[in-house]
Parts: sequence; C-alpha cells; structure tokens
Amino acid sequence: MQILSISLKNIKSHRDQELQFVNGINVLSGANGVGKSTIFEAIGYALFGVDARDFVGNIERFISIGAKKGEIAVTFLSDDGQTYQVSRSVGAGSKWLLARKIGDTFEVEDHAGASETETRLKELLGLESGRSLADQYKLVIGPFQNEFLGPFVLKQSTKRQEAFDEILGIDAWRKTYKGTSTLQAAVKNKIDIVNVEIEGKQEQISTLPERKKELADSIAEVEVQQKILLDKVKTLAEIEKQLAKLDEQEKTANTVKSDIQILENRIRDGEGKTTEQTKRVNEAEKALKALEKNRGGQEAFAAAEANLKSLREQEKQRRKIEKDINALDKNGIRLAQTLKHEIREVEKAEAQLTDEENQLKKDQKSLETGDSLSKAAARLPEIRKEIEQLRSSQGLLRGKRIALQEGKEKLAEGVCPFFKEQCHNIAGKAPRDVFSTKVDELDRENLQLIKRIDDLNQEITAAEKARQKLDSIKIREEVLEKQLNSLTKKRDQNNKRKNALVETKKLQEEAEKEAISRKEDLKKFSNLDNEITKIENLRIQHQAARDAFFANQKDAQDLNNRRESLKTMLKLFEQLQQDLTDKRKELVKLEKDYDSKRHLEVCATKEQLLADIATIKQKINDLSKDRLRLEEEVKKMKRIKEEIKVRLVNKKSLEAKEELIKFLRNKIFKNVSAQLSERFREEISLRADIIYRNIAETDEELYWGDKYQIVLLDMDNGKLRERTDDQLSGGQIMSAVVALRLALLQTIGARVAFFDEPTSNLDAVRRENLAHAFRAIDVGREEVTEHWYDQLFLISHDVAFTEVTDKIICLE
Repeated sequence: MQILSISLKNIKSHRDQELQFVNGINVLSGANGVGKSTIFEAIGYALFGVDARDFVGNIERFISIGAKKGEIAVTFLSDDGQTYQVSRSVGAGSKWLLARKIGDTFEVEDHAGASETETRLKELLGLESGRSLADQYKLVIGPFQNEFLGPFVLKQSTKRQEAFDEILGIDAWRKTYKGTSTLQAAVKNKIDIVNVEIEGKQEQISTLPERKKELADSIAEVEVQQKILLDKVKTLAEIEKQLAKLDEQEKTANTVKSDIQILENRIRDGEGKTTEQTKRVNEAEKALKALEKNRGGQEAFAAAEANLKSLREQEKQRRKIEKDINALDKNGIRLAQTLKHEIREVEKAEAQLTDEENQLKKDQKSLETGDSLSKAAARLPEIRKEIEQLRSSQGLLRGKRIALQEGKEKLAEGVCPFFKEQCHNIAGKAPRDVFSTKVDELDRENLQLIKRIDDLNQEITAAEKARQKLDSIKIREEVLEKQLNSLTKKRDQNNKRKNALVETKKLQEEAEKEAISRKEDLKKFSNLDNEITKIENLRIQHQAARDAFFANQKDAQDLNNRRESLKTMLKLFEQLQQDLTDKRKELVKLEKDYDSKRHLEVCATKEQLLADIATIKQKINDLSKDRLRLEEEVKKMKRIKEEIKVRLVNKKSLEAKEELIKFLRNKIFKNVSAQLSERFREEISLRADIIYRNIAETDEELYWGDKYQIVLLDMDNGKLRERTDDQLSGGQIMSAVVALRLALLQTIGARVAFFDEPTSNLDAVRRENLAHAFRAIDVGREEVTEHWYDQLFLISHDVAFTEVTDKIICLE
C-alpha cells in the first residue's frame, strides 16, 4: 500500500496545495506555522475518517479563514496494484467518497453511507481489526504531535494498562470479565424476580374452585329468568294488538275533529274575503265611470305633450346655433389680436436683425491686417532653423577650444598631445605658443555667434507675437462668421413667420363669414318661446283630467277579473258549509264506537308489562356480565397456571446460565487478558530492544514491563540495574517510545506510519542514530528488523534525515 499524493483546498493555511509522495521515507520540513502537522491531520481526516474536532475545538477552524467549505483528496495505491482516491469535504453537507481509477478517470464507488466507506477502506489498507480506522490512526499509526508519548508516560498504571490493552485489542477480555459481573448479578436478579412472580401467581389461582361454582350458579339463574321473560313478551304482544285498535279509533276521531276545526276556520275566513271582494267590485265599477268622464282631457294632454316635445327639440337647435355664434365671435376676436401682435413682432425682429448684421460686418472690417504681420509670422520656422544651426556651430567651436587648451597644457609639460608621450623634438627647448592665437580666433567667432543668436531670439519673440495675433484674429473671424450665419437663419425664420400672417388673415375672414351665416339661421327661431309658452299652458289646463284618467285606469281594467273572483268565492263558500255538515255527522258515529276508559286501562297494562320486561332483561344482563366476569377470571387463572409452569422452566434455565457465567468468569475471562498482554509485550520488547540499541548505541536493554511500564536494564558495578519512569532522562524516554511505537506498528500489521517531530528531546547522536534506524528498517537490515512498512512520514527540522530520506518536501 502506498499514498501517492494529497490535495488540500481551503484547509487551515493551505488554500490550494498538492503534494506528491514516494515509497519509503518522506520527510516534511519547513518553518513553524507553515502547516506541516496539518498535512498529517488532513490524511487522518480523509483516509482514516478521524473527526476534525479531534484536531480543533471548532470544526470551522479546520477551514481556511474566509472560506465556507474545505476539500481533501488522498490518492493511494492498494496491494493489488489498483489506484484509488478518497475525498472528504469539510463544512456543511460533508461527504466521504471513495473512487477507483479506471483508465484516466476516477469512478466513485456506490456506498450506502460512511460506515460502508470505512469498511471498504479497512479492506484496502489491510487494517480490518474490530477497532475503527480513526481510533487506529489516533492511537498508533499517526498520533498527534502533543500526544506522541501518549500512554507510554502515564503515571497511573491502571490507566496505562487500559490504554495499551485497547491498542492491542485485548481489552475485550478484561472488559468482558468486568462486564459479566453485571450479567451475573442480572441473572441472579432475574431468578429472584421469577421466584417472586411464581409465589404471587400461586396466590392468584387459590380461589379457582370457588369461581367455577359461582359460574355454574349464574348460568342456571339466567335460564330461569329467560323463561319468565318469554311469558311476559307473549302477554305484551296481545295487549299491543288491543292497544293498536284503540289507538286507531282515537286517531281517526281526532283527525275528524281537526278537519271540522279547519273547515270552521276556512268558512270564517271566506265570509271576510267575500265581503272584501264585493267592495273591490264596487270600486272598479266607479273607476270605469270616472275613466270615461276624463278620457277627452287625457287625449288633449297627450297631444300638447307631443307638440311640446317637438318644440323642445327646436329649442335645442337654437341653443346650439347661439353657442356656435359665440364661439365664432371669440375666434374672430382672437385671430384679429393674434394677427396684430404677429405683425408688430415680425417688424421688430426684422429691425433687430438688420442692426446686428451691420454691427457684425463692421467688426469683420476692423479685423483686416497688413502684409507685414503675416510675413513676420511666416519667418518663424526659418529663424528657429537658423538658431539651431548657430547653436550647433557654437558647440563645435567650444569643442575645438577645449582641445586646443588641453594641447597647450600638454605641450607645456613636454608631452606630445597626439602620441601621449615625451616629445623629443622640443627636448631641451622652450615650447612655442602655437595655441593662443587659435584660441583667440575661436573666442571671437563664438562672440559673433552669441550676438547673432540674441538677434534671432528677438526676431522669434516678435514672430511668435505676430502668429498669436493672427491666430486670435482668425478665431474672431470664425466667431463672426458663425454669428452672421445664425442671423441668416433667424431672418429665414422671421420671413416664414411673416408669410404665416397671410393664413391667419384668411382664417379671420372665414370666421366672420361663418358667424354671419349662423346668425341668419338663428332668425328662424324668433317666435319659438311664445309657442312653447302657449303649449305649456294648454298642458297645465288638461293635467287634472289626465291624472284622474290614469288613477282609475287600473281598477277599471280589473273589473271583470274581480267579478269572476267573487263568483268563485261564493261557490267555494257553499262547498265548505256542506263539507262541515258531513264531518260533524261522521264524528258522532266515531264517538259512539270508541271506549276511552278501556283505552286507558290497556295503556296502563302495557306500561306495567314493559317495566317488568325491562327489569327481567336488566337482571339477565347483570347475570350475563357476572357470567362473563367469572368466565374471564377462570380463564385468567388457567392462564396464570400455565404461566407458572413457564416460569418454573425459565427459572431452571436461568439457574443453568448462572452456573455457566460463574465458570466463564472464574476460569476463562479472568486469565486470558493477562496472558495475551504478556505475550504481546514479550514480542514487542524483542523488536523494540533491537531498535533502541541502534538509536541509543548503549548496552541498555529495553523491556516493556508489567502493566506496560518502560524498563531499561543494564549492569552497574557488576549488578543488574533496573530503571523506570522518573529514573530515565528525556532522551531515553523519547528513544524508548520511538522504538516501542515502531515495534507496535509492526506487530499490529500497519503498512504506513506518521511521526511528528520524533527527535524531540534527543541529542545529536541519538537523532542521527534514529534516522539510520528508520533507513535500516526501510531496507530490512537483519540486525535491526525486517522491512515491514511501505511508507514512513516524518515531520522534522533535523538535517540527519536528509541523508536517509527518499523524499524531502519543503513547505513554504
């Protein structure tokens, strides 16, 4: 098995980190705080399922600051040569997924949950013990940095024994021994409970014979009461037949009485309705006479109403014409005022435009310039070019003067200015001054150039002023041209406005003509008001006759209906009186056949029989309940009797279990844990001692003593010396713990291990020896131990590991 790589995203200080590992020893180095221990924590979290809260108190501190979710992916090679990748996220909705590499991609395996994923990883890592992967990692494979010494240095021997029994997987025997004491007590308690239950149930069935006798008596009494009830029911049937006949006679008589009462009430109501209907017929006859009397007045009113309606329509037409005339007059006045105002405004705008145009032309004329200003501005480039040439010449003169001056100085020293050595031509002679004349000529030429440059600078200043003035004049001319163009547009707009006055004048004339035409139409309605007044007076004159006509019209039209209704009422009244006579005769006959006293006696007899039957039924019901109760009690007691038999069998079984538990606890569980512990300690001590001797380079023997105590044995003055715990130095304890951990890892079959700063408290020699011991294990040297691991991961700042490691990973 080999871990190939790890990828971390947003895990503590690792925002986006990926590391590759090799087979053998991998060392992580770097400054404190770069996240070396975080790499081990991430492998434990993703590959072994360790809870993030085992590393940090709050799971959010396992995620990088500012991030909401982290991701860890570990790629590893299994023993069968297959490549897998296990990934686990940190944060909300965390997932633990295992994927197998097929081709160039990883396909996620389908697991029901985290427990199934862990089982699969145990199989691939070869760690299929009963303990969880997380516990195996935290206790043995990759203990945290602050827990490396862990249970090795616990002072309390009992706690130290419990911790290593759990690591070695033999704590189950000791725990089973302790746990079965509770089981033994529980079995004993169950036996006591069963004895109490048997005694209680035997007391409950002691009254069973008495309950059986009570049940037989109750059944006999029920049979007697049922016979009495049957006789009573037969007698009740006969009485109910007699009572049914008497009830029918009484019902018929009461029905006839009710019919008589209804007929009498209907006859009284009929008399009142007949009188009322006669009155309504008389009123309809009077209304008919009044209708005929006022018919002429109603017709005259209707004719006046029709004429008035026509006149009102004409009145509406007149009002419309008046409204049109008023609107036309207002429009004419408005158009006249608009025309006058527009003429005045157009003339005013024309005068203003003329004045502005004259002023602009005057300003344009004032901007005209002479040829001298243009010529001065045009020479500006030529002058600048000439100055540049003069300045160049001035630079050449300055260079020549410096060269001549240097030659003069060298020659004064007797050194040739060309060959830079002593001149033999003038040796022993005074040097001639051949440079002063040339220097003076150069100075004169330079003065002439300076004067010419000053003159040209003055000309440049004048030319620049001329150019600036020309540019200013040009800008002003452009502004004036734009203003003239704007005046032209304004004059065009004013002309359009002037042309629009003709249309306004035309509209005014049309409005005046339309007003005159509508006034002619208005003259047709000059007599309309008089005609309306005349028709309204005629309408008022016939208003009373019209109102009287309509007031009596409805009653007059209903006269025939009222007469028919009165005739029908009289006929019905006669029929009701005949029906009343027949019903009274029928009642006399019914009262002769019906005996009310006999009816009351039969009712009383029925009530007594019903009471007797109800009493007997209640008695039978009570007896039946007693019977059911007694039957239930008898059944319950029989069940209890069976339960007692079951309890006795259960008691016998529990007593046998109690004997078995006693045997297992005293003969097996009590001794196996100690024997297994001794065997493991002997095997681990042998391997650890060899490793320890290589690290410490001493004749001390490392032995894992009783209750897992670290013991070092050596000879002192010819006597065997045994030292433990506080008698050992920090380096001895750390060396012993490292040796024991390596031997323990080999014993439990771990193929990969993690050591965080294992060289703490070790001197330089022991650190170097430890590094070589790791390498010896890696290559399987016989004097140390056989090769048992595939990969070893170390965190160390020690240079001793650089010589033995297969790969050093430096974290920045």
